[in-house]
Amino acid sequence: MVQYSVYARICAGADSVQTHKDRLYRALPRKGAVRMLVVTEKQFNAIEILVGPSTVYDTPQTQAQLMEF
Repeated sequence: MVQYSVYARICAGADSVQTHKDRLYRALPRKGAVRMLVVTEKQFNAIEILVGPSTVYDTPQTQAQLMEF
């Protein structure tokens, strides 16, 4: 498994990125791995969301009213 949980942080420049990268190095787990991806604002703005055809699982579920006796 490559992805269990994903965290994001907005950094205001390369100095801020380096600060948080150093913080990650100090907190690395003994077992496991941490991956860091730096994305610029321009790259983030170019993200495309690709969505395939809808399935029955995409339809909203109706909620039944709970009755207590």
